[in-house]
Amino acid sequence: MSKRKVLTLSTQYANNLGALLQCYALSRFLNQQKDIECKIIQYWHPNAKSGWRYFKKNVNVKTLLSNVYMLCRPDLLWLKHKRNEAARAFVKKYLPLEDGAYMTDQSIHNNPPQADAYVVGSDQIWNVKRKGIGKVYFLSFVPEGKRRIAYAPSLGVEWTEAECRRLKPYLQQFDALSVREEGHVAQVAQTAGKPVAHVCDPVFLLSQKDWLKVAHKPAIAEPYIFCYFFGVSDLALRTVKRLKELTGYKVVYLNFNATDKLQSDVEMRAGDPLDFLGLIANATLVCTSSFHCSALSVLFRKDFFYVPQVASERVLSLMRKYKIDNILMTEERLQTLTKEDLNIDYTQGEAAGDEYIESSKYYLINAIYGKENA
Repeated sequence: MSKRKVLTLSTQYANNLGALLQCYALSRFLNQQKDIECKIIQYWHPNAKSGWRYFKKNVNVKTLLSNVYMLCRPDLLWLKHKRNEAARAFVKKYLPLEDGAYMTDQSIHNNPPQADAYVVGSDQIWNVKRKGIGKVYFLSFVPEGKRRIAYAPSLGVEWTEAECRRLKPYLQQFDALSVREEGHVAQVAQTAGKPVAHVCDPVFLLSQKDWLKVAHKPAIAEPYIFCYFFGVSDLALRTVKRLKELTGYKVVYLNFNATDKLQSDVEMRAGDPLDFLGLIANATLVCTSSFHCSALSVLFRKDFFYVPQVASERVLSLMRKYKIDNILMTEERLQTLTKEDLNIDYTQGEAAGDEYIESSKYYLINAIYGKENA
């Protein structure tokens, strides 16, 4: 019996550790099913290459200063090049890409890739405020009669009324709808006029064992605090300092920013998604502003703190599901933080979390096969 062909539309273009890992996880989980062959559509939206640039394109005073700084730091340019090459190598080896690339919306609409079912997800591919996110991510190109499934897309922030009106016709064409954030279920359901499931991020579709098979183990034998930030806020700086005071552990910093504000003990400036994965899996404590670093910390049952740069429904939703409300760092929390506060009790929400993952898997497989309860 021939396998059912499934194509996913995700973030294969991203030069971002978490985005590439979730893209891998979704395709890997589907390919673990004996009756499914999954490939990833090579669609590049209009702003998809921005993360690969060595210099920022939109020129204002801030970006101009950043570009001048990079020109004065050839060592940072070389490290950026190494990261780019590592990310490309990961994509080539681990992402099962469908033949042919689509560089424009017109090209994918004129000659859509053929499959039995199409799955769009995950990450912020429904954040329509981000440049380049358009109707393709609502599967506008899918031929009539083929199954359209949304698996764990994130809106980032709620849609406006105008955005809801614009997106409604596309949402109504879906055979199965889900979102990653619990707080966005109601709005998508109301806009589509259809049931919407709340499902886990794709990284949870794979087990610890699955991830450890591919993770790169770091050459660090002693206990360490793993730090990963998109930008180091004052709160993040003081949090890391306090964690080091309380534990005595070395700070290992995967740093893609210009300077090492943390004054880390071990600074790493190059690494691929599997290095990132291994650093989390082997850490004693994690401190981050990243959703996927937080999600993987939960998956590996790590003690960790999330230091928000902005309010994040993504992490709040994760906290509620696993009943781990003590991971969120605030100014008030930092003032009273003690060593006893560093341990996370996963037992409170572990059963509910495991059920959540299993129900997400059930939803996805049923949606692909067109079963009534998808």
